[in-house]
Amino acid sequence: MKGDDLPDHDHVVRYVKPSMVEEDGAANGADFRLRPHRPDDSGLSVSWLEVFGSDHVHQLAEVRRLSRLQLRANGLFAEMNVGKVRSEVVQELETLRIVHDPLEATAGHEADPSHAEFTGLPPGDSDQALLIGDLIAECVSATHPAIVKHDR
Repeated sequence: MKGDDLPDHDHVVRYVKPSMVEEDGAANGADFRLRPHRPDDSGLSVSWLEVFGSDHVHQLAEVRRLSRLQLRANGLFAEMNVGKVRSEVVQELETLRIVHDPLEATAGHEADPSHAEFTGLPPGDSDQALLIGDLIAECVSATHPAIVKHDR
């Protein structure tokens, strides 16, 4: 339900644009903080995989299909366990929440029941934001291509 915390055993993915993918294929921690040039941002968007059942291939295909972002071939989805993120980050930031925030259908977009947000993050240009972004990036357990030819 909207605003509820996601279960610790579940997983989320965040789209990482090509410019935020490191040479070794890892996600740059800067992609896991609020954007300094958008002070109205209240959270970091992610997609909750388990809302689409238990089949991982289907989960990722649905995230790709419903994405409202322009996915790029060199971009990726960074996968994280909700509980791991909470346990790693809470030591530095007690205000972090990972909450369900489904998107309603709009002109040109289907409803997205998987949308969720990391909330309670510090301002994106702060020293604390740099630390928290890096901590979140260290929780990435897997990466997946943003575009898979058979999905489209």
